Amino acid sequence: MSAQVHRGGSMQDVLQVDGYVFPGNHQLKVWQPRHPQIDRRIRAVVEHLHANLCTRTSVADLARAVNMSRWHFCHLFKIEMSQSPSHYMGTLRMREAQRMLSETFLSVKEIRAKLGNIDRSHFSREFKKFCGLTPTEFRKRLNVSQP
Repeated sequence: MSAQVHRGGSMQDVLQVDGYVFPGNHQLKVWQPRHPQIDRRIRAVVEHLHANLCTRTSVADLARAVNMSRWHFCHLFKIEMSQSPSHYMGTLRMREAQRMLSETFLSVKEIRAKLGNIDRSHFSREFKKFCGLTPTEFRKRLNVSQP
């Protein structure tokens, strides 16, 4: 498994993972698969998603990046990761939102912007589904529980 970020002057950065190329702004983060035998194409996509939480990427774009049809990509992703690519991306964003709410003083609006300009009501609804509280309630509970 090799991952490289190629920086280009006025062009977008390009992340190359095992020969698959993902354009965008890349900040590499370490991701460890649950099992080492994960398909290399799915591994490349997951590494890309972890490195680019704030970039909104469609499932079709991810499939295209690893030279697969959307259907085959979704099918293989679900087999390898036990959830759909869309669900996986949403979970990553909500975990990052939780982290930002608990570790930073960023406003909910700033957090939404950092996670790809997610619509306010959609973000609140998804966050509440994910952890049972709205982002504002989550932060208030954190502030009450900390001395």
